[in-house]
Amino acid sequence: MTDMGFGGMGPGVAGAQCALHPDQPAMSTCTRCGSFMCSTCAEGGAQTLCPSCQQRLGLGQGFPLNRANWSFSALWDYCFEIFKREWLMLSVSILVFFGVAFIVQFIVNLLPLLGAALKSQVTTIVLTILTMIIQQAVQGVLGLGLMRVMFDLLEGQKLDIGRLFSQLHKVGPFLLTMLLVVLMIAIPVGVIGGIIGVARVASGMAWESLLPVALGLGVLAFIPLLYFLIPLFLLQAEIAYSDEPSPMQVLRNCYAYARGERLSIFGVFLVGILVAMVGMLACCVGVLPAMGMTYLLMGGLYLALRNGAEIES
Repeated sequence: MTDMGFGGMGPGVAGAQCALHPDQPAMSTCTRCGSFMCSTCAEGGAQTLCPSCQQRLGLGQGFPLNRANWSFSALWDYCFEIFKREWLMLSVSILVFFGVAFIVQFIVNLLPLLGAALKSQVTTIVLTILTMIIQQAVQGVLGLGLMRVMFDLLEGQKLDIGRLFSQLHKVGPFLLTMLLVVLMIAIPVGVIGGIIGVARVASGMAWESLLPVALGLGVLAFIPLLYFLIPLFLLQAEIAYSDEPSPMQVLRNCYAYARGERLSIFGVFLVGILVAMVGMLACCVGVLPAMGMTYLLMGGLYLALRNGAEIES
């Protein structure tokens, strides 16, 4: 007869002894193999796997992959084991993420209507810009919190949905970092557009005549632009993992992690998109767990590339 709570956890398992420490009473069971665990094995209720299962899965001693030993198959196997165990709570975390973001977006979208009601164009523009900033800030810090949830799982800890709201203090560094990224992309794009505009004025050609040239420049710029952008796929994870993220340091670190691994990052990113698409095809029912698996893969890739990377302080 057991006294169990959610996820196999409870105040105690009546009459049962710990499988690893027979002299200790069991307080829960392993969610993977069903073995009884005492308070020591369960780490006071923070751990849902017994020490044997943690060892088999490479958990309990931090994230096992690094730059030297990681491969896509090892990353997938590790993340998929976690996904099979935590898919329900991962889905709940994604649902909470979308729910809070939607509620905030609905509320702040009312701000421009206030400007329209006051019949002030300046007020409407200011409130519209403020709305966009608030939306980006909320979605950003919630995304950081979601990545923090993934790091906990990947490092062998218990999933805590409350961690979704643990990154609110990073809203400033997040917005500043995103502003730097926008400038980094906008400046070269603006230069190319300026060159095309000058060429058009100097030659007197119509815009339609310059369209093939513009398309050609776009094709030529695609590969170097992609090469430049790939390290930024790690941006969210780096801000979430850093205790006190500095925008410039975050960018430097992302490029350091991506050194020699751009193709791998792009490949894992494409696999994540494919997983999300498969979830959507499953009558949209699988979107939430699919996104959970995608976040696990990207979080795991970040940790693997971070471990053993040479970065400047």
